Amino acid sequence: MTTRWLRWTAGCLLSGLSWFAPASVHAEQVTQVTLCEVLADPQRYDHQLLQLTGHVRHGFEEFTLSAAGCPKSSLWLEYGGKRASGTMYCCGVTDARWRPKTLVVEGIATKLVDDAAFRQFDRAIQHAPEAEAQANATVIGRFFAGTRQKFPTGYAWVGYGHFGLFSLLVIQQVLQVKPS
Repeated sequence: MTTRWLRWTAGCLLSGLSWFAPASVHAEQVTQVTLCEVLADPQRYDHQLLQLTGHVRHGFEEFTLSAAGCPKSSLWLEYGGKRASGTMYCCGVTDARWRPKTLVVEGIATKLVDDAAFRQFDRAIQHAPEAEAQANATVIGRFFAGTRQKFPTGYAWVGYGHFGLFSLLVIQQVLQVKPS
């Protein structure tokens, strides 16, 4: 009885101490990969948390991440959590900047680190004097491949963004931003 009680007590203490462990102990692993690698094999990275660097374009019917030298297109972007990018596009999406609830995609709740780097990024893409804003950025985001569909020109992964023609990266943290 005493041995069982000691094991139970030790187990409770160790379990309780895990609440005080650094956040990195509980953090999900982030895969650092190039955008070209993701675009070449979207299914491989589906639902993963990715660190990507690329060229961001934001304007009417566009909020995308692309990279020079990638033979394929780009990814559609959106902010995680309750913050919205305010990107207008077809069909039924508004220019709202906040959501009443956390963004959930394919059953996965997303979040957003709203820090100085994010606010700098958001200002760069929202308040450009021209109709379309551009910036270079490194972000961490949850990737959603979408579904593989056949088109007259071949197969593509689609389901998100304008006309549902993109895979999706939900931005959860901005690491670096530079104006283009």
